[in-house]
Amino acid sequence: MQRGRYLPLLSTLCDMGFWDESENRKASVAQVRIKMRRHRVFLLCTVGLCVISFLHYYKALHYVSLLRELSAPYPNIKSFIMVTGFFWKERDMPLSSTFSDDGPAPVIRPSDPRAWDSRAVEQQPKPEINVDKDLRVPRAWGRLDVAKQKEGDASQDLKVMEREINLKEEEHNIPPKPWYHGDPAEERVVVEKIPPTPTLPDPIESLGDLHLRHFQLVDDQTPYFVHTKAGALCFRQGTELAVPRDSLGMGVATAASRRILELQEAVNPIKAGTKKGKRLVKCVCRPGWHGPYCGVPTMVYHSTLPTKERLMPREVPRRVINAINVNHEFDLLHVRFHELAQAVDLFLVCESNFTAYGERRPLRFLNLLQNGTYDLVRHKILYVFLDHFPEGGRQDGWIADDYLRTFLTRNGISRIDGLRPDDVFIINDADEIPAQEGILFLKLFDGWTEPFAIHMRKSLYGFFWKQLGSLEVVSGCTVGMLGTVYDNDGIKLRRREYYTMPGFRKYENDTGHILVQWSIGSPFHFAGWHCSWCFTPEGIRLKLISAQNGDFPRWGDYEDKRDLDYIRELIRTGGWFDGSLMEYPPTDPKEHMYAPKYLLNNYDRYRYLLENQYLKEGKVAGA
Repeated sequence: MQRGRYLPLLSTLCDMGFWDESENRKASVAQVRIKMRRHRVFLLCTVGLCVISFLHYYKALHYVSLLRELSAPYPNIKSFIMVTGFFWKERDMPLSSTFSDDGPAPVIRPSDPRAWDSRAVEQQPKPEINVDKDLRVPRAWGRLDVAKQKEGDASQDLKVMEREINLKEEEHNIPPKPWYHGDPAEERVVVEKIPPTPTLPDPIESLGDLHLRHFQLVDDQTPYFVHTKAGALCFRQGTELAVPRDSLGMGVATAASRRILELQEAVNPIKAGTKKGKRLVKCVCRPGWHGPYCGVPTMVYHSTLPTKERLMPREVPRRVINAINVNHEFDLLHVRFHELAQAVDLFLVCESNFTAYGERRPLRFLNLLQNGTYDLVRHKILYVFLDHFPEGGRQDGWIADDYLRTFLTRNGISRIDGLRPDDVFIINDADEIPAQEGILFLKLFDGWTEPFAIHMRKSLYGFFWKQLGSLEVVSGCTVGMLGTVYDNDGIKLRRREYYTMPGFRKYENDTGHILVQWSIGSPFHFAGWHCSWCFTPEGIRLKLISAQNGDFPRWGDYEDKRDLDYIRELIRTGGWFDGSLMEYPPTDPKEHMYAPKYLLNNYDRYRYLLENQYLKEGKVAGA
């Protein structure tokens, strides 16, 4: 309509000579050319992106065949493999996977947004345990002689795991990769001399009702505080002890003869509101402890806690629950139990007979628990057994990773009797070890807010490769907040902001507490240790092939990354699997918070974690 309206005007302009129809044609041709130019540019950019993408993944295609890369995440792609087998001919290789959740720069991934049923664990029937014939336990962890097996070395268990892996590879017609360089004939002879691993009955048969038992929480009766004659209330561990003069003169100063050292300070009666002549009695704090009761450790004193002035000792200590999932971190588990035995009232330890990739595995922690290895805290351990693999966990490894913590929390909490809403719940990975002092503070004091995170010292392959900064992970809250706000789901506590949860307003109104997240410690005052990939070379190799199908690239899929000499070189240089090399600050085992005390007190036994044994004249030890 509008075009027809202007036709008389255009014809009049043409008659008067002001407009030429050829000009209109030229303008149309110019517009067409511009459009064609744009399409060419777009096409060239698309081709360029394709070329760059191919070059970017060329190295991955060089290590892993195309069919293997396509078939690993999708088990129902066999028909495609059969069709394309005409073009690609390759030898049969078992699909393996990796576990690369702890790199140089840990990334916290948002959890699955799908809601969990809060009563899912309580309503599900008792699990039926199917004993798999291939699930066997090596003789190294047998129960023949309990006395000799206590405090067993976890590295022996890793060697047994390696033998099992080599046997599986031989079943798939794949020769095992030698662990060292040398004459091929000599290596072949050594490998052939390895005897087959003797097996014992599967510990799953002796599980019984261990994974169904309940735990009764009781109050901690330890006298953490002491009243002095002058009326001061002091925390024993953080207060200086004075030795009587007669003991000094005799040259004897036993623990029984010592008394709490007090400090009487004159105060202004007007400001303090005290009567004239009164003196304020304070405890004399040891280095590293602060506050009028000497119960606030340095890691809390220098934290972001906004309520430091309102901290008060409790009459009855809280009960502390520490929940962890375990795979083969047995040495770090020893360290955790010795570090936190005094502060933690219950350890929830979850073990599954499936790897993170969905393959069956033996219950090695259960065997260690039954043979007396962890008798130090056996009375404080509640065993959680996950006998199934979550649906979809094979395609998306993060589903399996999240479900482990969800099942651990809900199954464990449902089996604890005598819980109180103000008890403390802490969930950690097996390589995250909180310091005892920070956990004792949460146990003994009122006035702190929730939820709380923990600043941990970061290290790689051992405590000798210290990484810059700290790892800050939301790790705990009270049991009341866990149930009301986080729906008894540990993964939501670690990866979801509390103010995004629908129940946080109700919890604030019911308790009268204002929720403010804070962190124990700081980047300069550590409140724990995070030791990534802290294993022997055999343990790192086992972690590589323990396959969680979600964190890419999966380094365990590359055969050269699983070579033990390559792993030893990574430990020696502090490098990462992608070839990068970071800068590390100098460290000294004598520095504060270098490693947990139990490690330092047993230096020879855990030397591989405390010093770089391959740092000798720039060569790999044993090469």
